[in-house]
Amino acid sequence: MKRKGQFLLLAAIILAISLLISLSFYRKPTPSIIVYRGYVQAAELVALARVWVKSDFCPVCIAKTSQELIQLNQSYRLNIPRTTNTTLRDRVLNLYDGYCNYTVVFYTKKKYVRVVVYYKYQYISNYFKKVKGEEILYYNYTLRYFHVYEGPWGTVVKYPVLRDQNQLADIRYLGSGLWAVGVPSNSTPYVLLDEFEIKVKVGGS
Repeated sequence: MKRKGQFLLLAAIILAISLLISLSFYRKPTPSIIVYRGYVQAAELVALARVWVKSDFCPVCIAKTSQELIQLNQSYRLNIPRTTNTTLRDRVLNLYDGYCNYTVVFYTKKKYVRVVVYYKYQYISNYFKKVKGEEILYYNYTLRYFHVYEGPWGTVVKYPVLRDQNQLADIRYLGSGLWAVGVPSNSTPYVLLDEFEIKVKVGGS
């Protein structure tokens, strides 16, 4: 199978499992039992790791979602292997530059799944922009943002879409995970959200 086909298959699997986990929070369905084999078990752990990153590795969230996945595993016979895990959060976020690295590794007897969520930004210049009749100073940054998913499928690099919930930033996608981002100088650190609602902070912590 070509790499593009593998990526599309993996994306579909991750989306399906994410929806399954989300729906389980609202109600307990009575499904037909389907036994999945192959990449699905590892993809479920990728989805779980992203939830942890979204929570900024909140201990309560990690404990709760881990237990919920165990219950889903038993109810749906998903055949997820018993795992241990390690988490790493390394970040330095300043006004002019910064980076953030979240890494989650799940182990069976050996490394099974590794998820990396990484971004870094660099101040480039500034400019003025008229907002509601007022001249506002904006800081212009380059931002690189990507996810890495390692598992039975090999290594997949994903470039999630970013959005501005406050609709004040100037965002332009340049390709391969690189963005041009202009943010109001009076609103730093400025928070963007990716398609999984993971926060990306630009211009401070």
